[in-house]
Amino acid sequence: MENIALLYDEDCPLCRWYTRIFVKYKLLDEKGRIPYVEYVLQHPGEVDTNIAQTKIACVNHQSHEVRYGIDGLLMLLGYHSRIIKILGNFKPINWLLKILYLLFSYNRRIVAPVLKKNAVECNCEPPKSILWRINFILLTSFLTYVIVSWYFHLFLGEYLVGTAPNDLILLAAQIGFQWLAFLLFGQKNSYDYIGHLIFVSFLGALLLLFFGIGIQLVNFLGIETHFLAVVCYGITVAFMFFEHKRRVALKNWTWKLSLSWILFRMFIYPLVFQL
Repeated sequence: MENIALLYDEDCPLCRWYTRIFVKYKLLDEKGRIPYVEYVLQHPGEVDTNIAQTKIACVNHQSHEVRYGIDGLLMLLGYHSRIIKILGNFKPINWLLKILYLLFSYNRRIVAPVLKKNAVECNCEPPKSILWRINFILLTSFLTYVIVSWYFHLFLGEYLVGTAPNDLILLAAQIGFQWLAFLLFGQKNSYDYIGHLIFVSFLGALLLLFFGIGIQLVNFLGIETHFLAVVCYGITVAFMFFEHKRRVALKNWTWKLSLSWILFRMFIYPLVFQL
């Protein structure tokens, strides 16, 4: 294990977190967690930087073997668990793991945004991929739709307009509205903005899922929760607004995008909820 090193994206909060977990639980040696930029500058030519920007590199100092992505993680975890090694290399499972890994890796700066830094000699910024961004948007949009529909119809059914638009239509309308606002305000990099916009909605859906499970547990105890679901939804909308605002500021986009986000919801809610 002391011969294995993971080259992680030091600018990615999630990458920093899970490599610390590896060290904490002795899956990785204390010195085996190395920032990508630091290692590449000290060992030029050893790592294929075109691959390592997307797939985390796992380096074996003894054999000088370098594996990337899921193959690298399996090389590391395989030292500790034969079952993981066997299951991880089973072709159908290995294929699925690689798909999920790429989906996350290409969109990791959306999942965990970071401050934009000045150009350096090398970096671990994942390259732009329209294919993986569209797949990310489709997956998170579908999960958002499923969770929000469940919450609305289980807890807010009495407040919904009978002819309320489908949740997927509303989500698509929000994307279109905010994209037009983005262009109108003269902002750059709509590729990233749409990703952030959808992921904020997905985070809101996860919060609704948490609230929904909590409300059901409270109902199971026989406690009246008639208005609690409305309050929880209000908290969720407030969370989404501030998270959207935080991400907009982090990426140096105009604050007017948060204003247009509010305007869209003020326009759409009368079509969804009845007073």
